[in-house]
Order: sequence, then structure tokens, then C-alpha cells
Amino acid sequence: MFWWGKYMQGMEELSTEERVTVLSSALEQIADSVMITDTTGVIKYVNDSFELLTGYSRHEVIGLKPSVVKSGRHSLIFYRRLWSKLAEGRPFRSTFINRRRDGAIYYESKTITPIRAFSGEVTHYVATGRDVSDRVGLEDRLRHLAYSDSLTSLPNRTRFLELLRNDLAGLEKSDEQLAVLFIDLDGFKVVNDSRGHVLGDQLLIDVGRRLRQALYGSDLLARMGGDEFAVLVRGRKSVDSVGVICDHIIQALETPFLVEDAPAYISASIGIARAPRDGTDAVTLIKHADTAMYEAKRKGGCYRFFKPEMTRAAAEQFNIRNDLRRAARTGELYLEYQPQVHLGSGQLRGVEALLRWRHPAHGPIPPTSFIPALEDTGMIRTVGLWVVREACAQLRRWQNEGVTVPMVSINVSPQQLEDPDLTKDIASAIEEFQLDPGSLEIELVETSQLAEIDRVEEALRQLDALGVRVALDDFGTGFSALTHLHRFPVHTVKIDRDFVGMLGKETEDARLIEGILGVARSLTLDVIAEGVETPDQWAQLRQLGCDFGQGFLIQRPCGAADIATFLSHSGPPALVPPPVPDTPPKPGGPPPLV
Repeated sequence: MFWWGKYMQGMEELSTEERVTVLSSALEQIADSVMITDTTGVIKYVNDSFELLTGYSRHEVIGLKPSVVKSGRHSLIFYRRLWSKLAEGRPFRSTFINRRRDGAIYYESKTITPIRAFSGEVTHYVATGRDVSDRVGLEDRLRHLAYSDSLTSLPNRTRFLELLRNDLAGLEKSDEQLAVLFIDLDGFKVVNDSRGHVLGDQLLIDVGRRLRQALYGSDLLARMGGDEFAVLVRGRKSVDSVGVICDHIIQALETPFLVEDAPAYISASIGIARAPRDGTDAVTLIKHADTAMYEAKRKGGCYRFFKPEMTRAAAEQFNIRNDLRRAARTGELYLEYQPQVHLGSGQLRGVEALLRWRHPAHGPIPPTSFIPALEDTGMIRTVGLWVVREACAQLRRWQNEGVTVPMVSINVSPQQLEDPDLTKDIASAIEEFQLDPGSLEIELVETSQLAEIDRVEEALRQLDALGVRVALDDFGTGFSALTHLHRFPVHTVKIDRDFVGMLGKETEDARLIEGILGVARSLTLDVIAEGVETPDQWAQLRQLGCDFGQGFLIQRPCGAADIATFLSHSGPPALVPPPVPDTPPKPGGPPPLV
């Protein structure tokens, strides 16, 4: 403080008149804004910097109060704290949000100091400040980057967790509930992969806008990453109201989005966790909502409330996924074959190759449990290629052994059809095992999510050009069945087992089957009825004009060695032998996954 001592010493050497002149000149020339008021807050003095900062001239503000630059952005509590400090005779420091004469908002780092007379009484207040709008703007931008999603400008995961924790802390003092909705978009990945990330990003922006419009004003929407969003539902005592919000979200996405003037259909799977019922901390609630979302996705979309048993199911799915990777390396996956026969003569049309898994500790695992896991993890492409090659190799072995199997059908997922190498891999297997391409039939599940129908159509047309047959499985259960028949090079349709199972039970299923058969005949397609389990079903299907059947009455899925035994007994129902027990082949499953 050496310089200050020298300064004061220099000031003391000046006369009173000279001292006033120097201080006045300093106030006028200082870069900081200066405003002096009396104890009632009436402005008595402002300097040049105040005029430059606010846009007000001296004669406009002297005699007024500082509220002339008030923006209305500060709360009553802020001003109470200000006057409390000043009443104690202490300086008040803060960043003020003020308004210039032209209406523009600016940020001012300001200190208000009480000025005392020699008697100790406060006579005036002097406020000095400087414009920090640039600094505050930078801080706001940094805060926005830290707490907002850069694409949609919605709060991000960090901000969502912070606000959720704050709300959970407040629940302890009230009987209110809150809910977390975890939203995953169905169909977005296909659009993003096929149309490009630029259009995919625009689609996410549009989805965020629709979701925001579907919510109440007090609800918080955030983007958690990728195509996942979350909603914090506040102040709802009724569980039913949370369901209403989910309905609003689902309805908001029903209208197709336009991507390059082409419609894109997006839906949502929503998981719901409620506090304090399903958890009292943010991480647990989000985890449980995420678990419920996967349950909703597994059930085909819509929304699901969290239940404790879902955690056990999620753990089982986790274990299945891990064990599947081992199974693919150790030969636990194998194929069984189920015959398809002519319903009149019993003559073998072909066999369907079915993927099976025998777990070393848990025994047979149902395909309904592990096939979705293969698709979710992306392992379906590697395992699917092994299925193609193993089925082709088995067909060659039958032919070498003199066992007449005219055709083998192989199930292919939409993910495999999206693989540009699928046709080349199938062609390679046909060539390696010296097969007639017409002895191979690719089955596509008709109810699969074929959002990118153009890519699927291209892959199927490549297979058709190769000479491979194409079948639609579970035909009639999806809304777009006729569209698929029109667009795809289909040779065979398979009637869903649920229709066959309802035959003879006074339902409309017989008429539906008649309709399917009529369409198939007009297009010269083969029709195979799945799930034939009784002689009555066999007889009714024949009467309706269905040529081929597949099911437990004919033969359960069996090992390759049992197909020759079946062929020696095949015929109409009266000649069908008892079911052959499941006999897994020797280990030798798909190659290790990369």
C-alpha cells in the first residue's frame, strides 16, 4: 500500500479547493460508472461513465431513483438483502441485471457503499460498477454447454439429474409424488442409418419439439443421449395422470415426420418409475424407468410402470446376453429341423431350420428369450451367417446320403437383410456346397419392424435374382401384409399358428384363412399353415384348399439324423409317427464372434 500512502500524503499537501478539484476530476474520468444518492435513494450525481453505460444523461436521472435502470429481473428477496446490508452500514456487492435507456439488458458488477459524515451518520450512498455483460454472456454460454443438449437445446443428462435430485429433496417435506419417464424412440435408427446423420439430427429436433408440446408446463423434458429422452413429471398425486401424459406423448408421435418430403414413422417405448414408491434417489429412479422402458419395448412399444420383478427379468436378460457370447464360441448353439409336408399326400416339401440353444447349466433356452438378445447385441448377423452355412452344409450331407430333402428354409432377421454382404454370403454358401439356389428358402417374419422397406426390398430382389426363394412368415398378423406381397418377390406365405389354432372354435379365422388362400392362389404362391397339431385342423385346412402344413402333428423339430426316419413314415395324419424327442447334435456351433 506504499502508493496509497504517498497518494494520501500528496492529497494532504493540497488545499481544500485543490483537493475537491482533483476528486471531482477523478470521478469524471474514472472508467467505472459512479452514482451517488442520498439516504432516501434519490440520485444526486452520476459521472460520464454512467452516461455511457446506461444511455441516460445527467439531467434525465438526477432527482430520480436508481429504479430508472431497473430491469425487473431481481426478486424482492434480492432488494431486501441489499437494504439490510446498507442499514447495517456495510457495503453491498453483487452483479445487477439492469436495463439501458434503449431497453437493452446489461450486467453490472456493482458495489454500493454507505458514506458517513464526521459524526458517523450515513448521509449518502455511492454505487460504483462496471459492465460485465461479456463475461456473464460467456458464463451463460459455458453453463448452457454444460447443462444443455447442443442439438435440441433441451436440458441434458447432467442437468436432468441435478433437477431431479433437487425435487427429490423437496419430497421429504410433502406428500407429493413425482415420476420419471424414460423414452426410447422406435424406428429412429433405421431412418438415421439410411438417410444420414444430418437428417437424423433434424428428426431428433422435431421429435423434441413435439414431446415438449405434449407435456404440461411444469414437466421437465431432457435429452439423455442418442434417441433417448426423459421427462420429470412434477406435482401429480394421481398415477392415472402419468398414464395420460404417456398417451399424449404417443399421440404426438403418431403423425409421420417428413424427412426429405418422405414420411418417416417414429414411435416410442416409455418406462415409468415413481418416487418415493420406486426409489428415493435419482440414479435408482432413472435405472428403474430404463428397466420399465425395455419391458415396454419387449412387449411391442407403448408404456409400462416399473415393477420389482422387472429387475429380475432385466438381470436374466443381462445373463443371457453374456452367456450367448460364450455359447457362440463353445458350440452350444445348434440347428433342429421341422418338416413341411403336402396336406394331401404327406409328401415332404422341405424343412425349416430352427436355431436352438442348450445351456450347460439351465438346459434348453427358449428362442423367444435368446433371439431378441441376439438382435439387440448385433450378434444376429454373425450367428445368422453360421445358420445359413450350417443349413446348406446339412442339405449337402442329406443329398450325399441319399436322403431326399427338396428344400431348407432359413429364418432371416431384418438386421441381416440390412447387411450389404448378405446376398454375397448366401451365394458363396450355395457355391461352396454345390446346391441348387431353388433348394434354399429365406423366411422373413412379416411382423418385423421393416421401417426401411426400400433396403429390405433391394436385398430380397437380389436373392430372387440369385434363384433363392422368399417366404413371409406369420403372414396376416401385420398391417402391411398386402403391401409386402406387392413390393417383395415372394414365393411362399406361412399362415400364422394363432389362426390355425382357432379353427373349429366358431371364430372368423376360417374366413381369414380363406382370404389368405384366395390372395395366394391369385398370385400363384405356396401357402404353408403353421402350428398344425390335430387331425381336425389338418382336415379343415385341406378342405379350405391349403396345400402344405407344418406342426407337432406332423413332426416336432428334430435333429438332422431323425429326418430320414421321418421320411420313412411320412404321410397323412393316420400314418404320422409319435413325436421324436429333442436330440441335440454334437457340439459344433457358430464360429467365435469377433
